[in-house]
Amino acid sequence: MTSRTMTKTKASLTLIAATIGCSGAVASAQDFEAFTLGTSVNGQSGWTVEDSFGNSGELFDEAIVDDGGNQVWRISNAYTSTSYSNQPFSSSSPQIAGETGAQLFNDYGSDHTSPNTPPLSSGAATTKFFYGSWDFKSATGAAQNNLSLTVSPSGKQSTLRMSYLSMIDTGSGFDLLFYDTNNTTFVPTTVATGLNYTDWHNIEMLVEFVDGEGTGNTGNDIVTIKVDNSVVHTGTTWESYYAAVADGGIPTSAERAVDSLLFRMAGTQDAGNSGEGFYIDNVTVSNIPAPTGVALLGLGGLGLLRRRR
Repeated sequence: MTSRTMTKTKASLTLIAATIGCSGAVASAQDFEAFTLGTSVNGQSGWTVEDSFGNSGELFDEAIVDDGGNQVWRISNAYTSTSYSNQPFSSSSPQIAGETGAQLFNDYGSDHTSPNTPPLSSGAATTKFFYGSWDFKSATGAAQNNLSLTVSPSGKQSTLRMSYLSMIDTGSGFDLLFYDTNNTTFVPTTVATGLNYTDWHNIEMLVEFVDGEGTGNTGNDIVTIKVDNSVVHTGTTWESYYAAVADGGIPTSAERAVDSLLFRMAGTQDAGNSGEGFYIDNVTVSNIPAPTGVALLGLGGLGLLRRRR
């Protein structure tokens, strides 16, 4: 399949890796062509829609479908849930990302036998950078009631997210909201409005985990959001929230690492959208150990990086 953005995304990642002299950080976009048509993404190419024990109990309205000769992943809000670990998770990035000392936490811990309270870690961070990208459009080309989807960098099959971007059908297009934190307060920022239903749109999220929590109440990690190849927001992770609230027995933000994208259906349920919803394609999860300047400027910072060198 020759895709709208798959070639662009892979080229950008490869160029970054070559420019900064890194290897093993680039993962190809998953275009779902190798997935089985008409089935859930669960268990295919590293994707899961179940917890680490293989338990789901949820009947999410999602499947691989054909979009005019192009296989894509479809998901709707015909069924929603307040759960986390058994929601749809992408495959894992090549490396675990987080601050020094950060670890992945999910419901099985290091012994893989039973839930732990507090949870045990199952992998340590080896890089400070996480990159996620995906394409999306409406499955119907028109407005759909109450349709929304949130996407977060997370530990795979975990309840602990480190960032949050919401995709909302407003009735006149898609709005995108990014949520920063100020201690226990979640601060939304609208980063895009009125994205049309018929075109494919691309979202990129580059996270740089910076050791420590900085000054103030917002944290010092850097999250850069790009929409359709334009930087629309530079914010932070949820480290200030986790620093203020001991969650699940894990005391500090520095202990939370990520290796996956969580696509979470938890908003208003609308059975009328069954078989419809979002089309998702070209999902990339990767690591880009680039200098801070690249994270601040988005992926477009490469030209400046070359000039400095």
